[in-house]
Amino acid sequence: MSSSSPFTFFGMLALALAIVFTGWLASSAIRETRNDQDITVTGSAKKAIVSDLVQWKGALTTENTSLAQAAASLKASLAKFNAFVAQNGKVTVTLAPISSEPLSYTQTNSDGSSRSIPGYRVRQSFQIESTDVTATTGLAGKTAEAMLGAGVPYEATLSYLYTKIAELRLEMLQAATADAKNRGETIAKGAGVVIGAARNARVGVFQITAKNTAEVDDYGAFDTSSIDKEITSVVSVTFALKQ
Repeated sequence: MSSSSPFTFFGMLALALAIVFTGWLASSAIRETRNDQDITVTGSAKKAIVSDLVQWKGALTTENTSLAQAAASLKASLAKFNAFVAQNGKVTVTLAPISSEPLSYTQTNSDGSSRSIPGYRVRQSFQIESTDVTATTGLAGKTAEAMLGAGVPYEATLSYLYTKIAELRLEMLQAATADAKNRGETIAKGAGVVIGAARNARVGVFQITAKNTAEVDDYGAFDTSSIDKEITSVVSVTFALKQ
């Protein structure tokens, strides 16, 4: 019996490699075709909202070398604050416990030498929440003017919130998804195809910004400095394409 020719062996090897290579090309073509059948579109929705809650936070402070005198001065300042707020608005004041901390004053003598004198700072923090945003904002401004005018050490900030974000999320997501679909249909029409069912979607973070501003944050913006705001929702949707 004759042995196999080396040419026959190499011929079979070449044929096998050709089959494998052809199969790889076919599978690559299938993957490319499948990728070409998808389109990912980003849609967005924006809506104007108005803050429905205001938080008014602040503090009254006094300083003195005597803790007793500092506490007495703070008590008098708090009485003026409470009286003014009660006479000019309809809000409830929530007081935090009084806090104190030691201070160190430097006294310069007539001969140019100096020495340290111990003292105290006493602080009374307060908080006011109200759904009457406009009236409370006006009251806060008047109170600041009255307290500073009376020599009462006073500081405060206002934070404006919108409390119905949870109820608004679904509406915003639906609107952003509809926008993504409209954009996808426009792009597909230009390419001579149509979009089919959504294959997956990725929801972006919500952005709550001051009205008519473009400030956004990768982790989601949440503005508290303005009464009038805008909420923006972004959704990326992958649609199937059909000829």
